[in-house]
Amino acid sequence: MMDNSISPNASPRFQGQVLNKIYRVWLFRKLLPVLIFEVAALTAILYWLGRAIFFQRIFENALRVLFINPQQIFSFALAMFTNATPLARILGFIILALFVLIVRHFTQGFLRLILVRQNYFSRAR
Repeated sequence: MMDNSISPNASPRFQGQVLNKIYRVWLFRKLLPVLIFEVAALTAILYWLGRAIFFQRIFENALRVLFINPQQIFSFALAMFTNATPLARILGFIILALFVLIVRHFTQGFLRLILVRQNYFSRAR
């Protein structure tokens, strides 16, 4: 059976180079296509939602509630959601899910970049 790990006798510089190449391959083949698709989907959904809902009025009302009585912002958001049309509710859930996925992918990519730049994996034996 073949062992796919880096040799323990390999120099830290060589291991760092291998990790940088692995990170680049992961970034360009795995992360970026998914991230681009999610950003495009979020943009399209926000465009359609923007045509259906007048966001400026919603933000004005939310800021008014936030500055006058900050404790009521959650009840305002809940009332806004419960009084929305079913299409707006569905799109709101989709936007929230896509936003969470995008944030997850960005943090995952930055964490891996930091670990590779600090050569963490060669020290964590």
